[in-house]
Amino acid sequence: MVVLLEDRPGANRVWQLVRDAEQKSTPLLVSVVNLGEVFYLSWMRGNEEIARKAVSYLSQLPIQVLPVDEPQALKAGEIRALHHVPYVDCLAAALSSIHGATLVTSDNDFEKLGRHFPILWLER
Repeated sequence: MVVLLEDRPGANRVWQLVRDAEQKSTPLLVSVVNLGEVFYLSWMRGNEEIARKAVSYLSQLPIQVLPVDEPQALKAGEIRALHHVPYVDCLAAALSSIHGATLVTSDNDFEKLGRHFPILWLER
């Protein structure tokens, strides 16, 4: 999501995923915790107003924000223990694992997961 908001390399690929999600009526998934991280990063790189506008903008896209439940939290803990990835990233990996989805990222931390999770790597 940060890739979209900051028009980073890979934004075109993410826009393609957004368009595909709209056409297929199949939302993209994000954990509420990862949305909170986007809010935080937007605030730190701008201010509160920018952060709130970013979240408002994202809410108009076919992105389903999911709460963290116990199975996801425990799966994230397992991923953290086995792969030593930051916990907030583990929540994203757990969400994709539980839903059989592909994780979309340009974050190098996910390289530690090896081939354990399907990952669509964005340009870096």
